[in-house]
Amino acid sequence: MSVVFLCLAAKEFTKLWEMVVWHYPTQAPWAVEVSNHAILLLLGLFTALLLLVARQPIVAPERLKFVLVPLVTTFYTVLYYTASWFPLSLQVNLGPVVLQKSLLIAGWICIIVGPAISLWGLLYLGRSFGVYVTVRKVVLRGPYRWVRHPMYLGWVCICIGVALSNFSAAYFLLTGGHIALLVYRARLEESQLAQHSPDYRANMKRTGFIFPKLRRP
Repeated sequence: MSVVFLCLAAKEFTKLWEMVVWHYPTQAPWAVEVSNHAILLLLGLFTALLLLVARQPIVAPERLKFVLVPLVTTFYTVLYYTASWFPLSLQVNLGPVVLQKSLLIAGWICIIVGPAISLWGLLYLGRSFGVYVTVRKVVLRGPYRWVRHPMYLGWVCICIGVALSNFSAAYFLLTGGHIALLVYRARLEESQLAQHSPDYRANMKRTGFIFPKLRRP
């Protein structure tokens, strides 16, 4: 898995190099694209590194879905390349013409903020990070003081950004499926962590699931 994330990081580095050195043209503003690729590059590098030095799980995956669901969720982004295969009627931008620019800007903001949130969560998770549904040391610092799954919060922001910037039925279907998988994966992790960690059960009472609680006890 570390090799896979290193390859993803290399891909982002190539895009970043083309934009910075060769001034490769982009659809989004140059600064927005550079920021996005730089954050994704760091995210891929840190993910690969943490997978190499991750702690041994206290509880290994107990069911096949604890392996398959994380794998499908991790590589779901490949499906976004199939958007051009959808019927043309599903690819049409459904946003009102006067709002399309505003939706595009809002989408770009989400696409930058999302990876930054995921990277923040990843850095605090440290050696407790893993791909499969396992139980490792519970982390209650940094963003985990407010939300139990900040990395998934980041990915939900990315999905919302992709949906807003494209605003078509094809992308609504793709991002809707992605968010559903993220929530399902998070629920699987919660079931394991709550079962084996009293600290995590206590933390569930004062923090939000994917979004922070508006009122905390």
